[in-house]
Amino acid sequence: MNDDRELHDHDLLDDDELRAAQAEAELFWYDDLLFACTNLCDLLDVENDALLSHDPETVRLLADNKAALARLYEQSVQPLMDEPDLARLLDDDRREMLVAVGTRLNELVETNARRLKAEMEAYQRVMDIMVDAAKKNVTSTTAYGRAGIFDASAGTGGSLSFNKAL
Repeated sequence: MNDDRELHDHDLLDDDELRAAQAEAELFWYDDLLFACTNLCDLLDVENDALLSHDPETVRLLADNKAALARLYEQSVQPLMDEPDLARLLDDDRREMLVAVGTRLNELVETNARRLKAEMEAYQRVMDIMVDAAKKNVTSTTAYGRAGIFDASAGTGGSLSFNKAL
């Protein structure tokens, strides 16, 4: 029984080790936040390139991951928002890393917002052109009527399509 007690006493942390372990435990949010920011940066790099090359399929494929990473970011930053003093627990290296990735993320988000806005405006312009063309097309459409002869009044439902590559 004495051997068991000696083994157990040996496994206990001393005061310094315990304080260090508690300090690390209080930084649980840091790893999640760094993970979320880093992965959001990587995803936004890909999405921004896709927006630049007008590749909506890639943007669509990234949407679920982007939403999940954004939720993880929100959850990870919440402890820091609830207790701003937690930031004081960061050592200089961690603080610099978090500031660097945060700055990069901010720049990528701004670029992403500008490119998304430009894409939406471009698609809106295409749709406006389509609507105008369809309106003009309706007035000049001639079609066959029920009797099998040209009938100007039967042509009110003309259709219009556009090349997806636009």
